Amino acid sequence: MKSVSQAVEDLSSEGGHFENRANMGNLVAQHKKPAHRYAHISVILKVTERCNLACPYCYFFFGGDESYKTHPPLMGAVTVEQVIRFVKDMKQATGINLVRIGLHGGEPLLMKRAALQAMCSALRAALGDEPELTLVLQTNGVLVDAGWIDLFEELRIRVGVSFDGPPEVHDKTRITKGGEGSYAESLRGWNLLREAALAGRIEEPSILCVVAPNQDGGMIFRHFVETMKAKALSFLLPDLTHDAVPLNRAVIEGCTRFLLGLAEAWASSTERGLYVRLIDEFVGPILNDELYKRKAMLFSPSHQVCVSSNGELCPDDVIRTYSPEFAETGLTVDGQGYDDVLAHPAWRTLQAAQTSLPAACRGCEWSDICGGGLLQHRYSRRRGFDNPSIYCSSLKALYEYLTRVLVNSGCSRDDMQDRIRRLATRHEEPVAQQGC
Repeated sequence: MKSVSQAVEDLSSEGGHFENRANMGNLVAQHKKPAHRYAHISVILKVTERCNLACPYCYFFFGGDESYKTHPPLMGAVTVEQVIRFVKDMKQATGINLVRIGLHGGEPLLMKRAALQAMCSALRAALGDEPELTLVLQTNGVLVDAGWIDLFEELRIRVGVSFDGPPEVHDKTRITKGGEGSYAESLRGWNLLREAALAGRIEEPSILCVVAPNQDGGMIFRHFVETMKAKALSFLLPDLTHDAVPLNRAVIEGCTRFLLGLAEAWASSTERGLYVRLIDEFVGPILNDELYKRKAMLFSPSHQVCVSSNGELCPDDVIRTYSPEFAETGLTVDGQGYDDVLAHPAWRTLQAAQTSLPAACRGCEWSDICGGGLLQHRYSRRRGFDNPSIYCSSLKALYEYLTRVLVNSGCSRDDMQDRIRRLATRHEEPVAQQGC
């Protein structure tokens, strides 16, 4: 099977020309950061395990793991102190000084403002300011008000807001427990965040959107960028595994159409300074040496923990819903240290899978780029993570389109091929199978 380098060569001879180069230049310049910034410890804190919405696709409440029902609704001050001790242990053991803490739920703004202020103040006092400690809060935006903006400014908290698209899309899925749509309230919160960012009080807010196979990705992109004036977007493919029954090909094909519509809208956009994570993670490393280093390093699952409101530890917030192996680890921030994480089978399994290609991916022309796909999309009870992403065909279509855009926009074919060849050294051994 041909390599990506050959794919670049082939696409360069297909003709055509991509006129809009605004996003290409911005992508290289805007994200050119020192490579050492990319090695970091990631901690997800489930600061609340309750929510004011009832989104039907939510992995946390409707993904099969109902442990939240026995957990405290809110993370307490004692648990926060234990988290601080644990993170300090991680920093010392790994030699990594950069920590990114995600404040998640549920809906984190259900916590009393004074309690969240005390929590984040303690984290800042113990673990430092930016860049040593980055605090990121993910919210549905409904409860954002002036008081919360003051707190985000005071404690330098970056904010992401979950949207599914314009109101006719958003209000079908991001609903209250009474079945009402939430777009108007979320937009009000978004606008408050944007006003604060424009005034220089907080960082530019970002949008998190779950890919909907029955929607137009280009239309949703344009709504976010042109109507809502968003500058940073993350699109997540639905949390499906190979055990999804039935694994509906129409869903995968719909996701492919969404991604291609998104990519086409991005490529033709005249807005400057846009960051679209899914696109940046492909385009950046084959355009820019610093971003190449980031990709080549690969994020390590052993540098990530998720902490429930009661202090229980698991390796990943989504994967915990797939099997008790990843949810019921027996570890807590109170009773264990980082050495226990390194020795635990759940983290060791994920680490091995992250650094190895599934057998079916060997020889694929795109494997050097995607690494087999996200772990949560590779899993099955029978084979563990020794599967290609269920979105393999979607990712291939996206990569081919973006490669064509790069070549036809005048990007250096030789530089692209060189970085792709170097990325090929990331995976050495096949992933071990689980089960039978």
